[in-house]
Amino acid sequence: MGFAMQKEQQEHVDQAILQLLGHRYGDGLVYFRDDGERRLFEQALNMGLVNREGYLTPAGRSLIARNNEE
Repeated sequence: MGFAMQKEQQEHVDQAILQLLGHRYGDGLVYFRDDGERRLFEQALNMGLVNREGYLTPAGRSLIARNNEE
């Protein structure tokens, strides 16, 4: 996926994904509240916001920081 497309997707991120990314502790690992969040996790993974192990990527951290500023 190209950088421009990835950036566009990140700008239009669903609030549910932002909530999912907020479910973490100081270790940076994203935790599920229920099995329904697995689909959201897969979306976040495809967008490059988390890695396969479930840790926030730099893009995920940046997205959260931008949304916390608003």
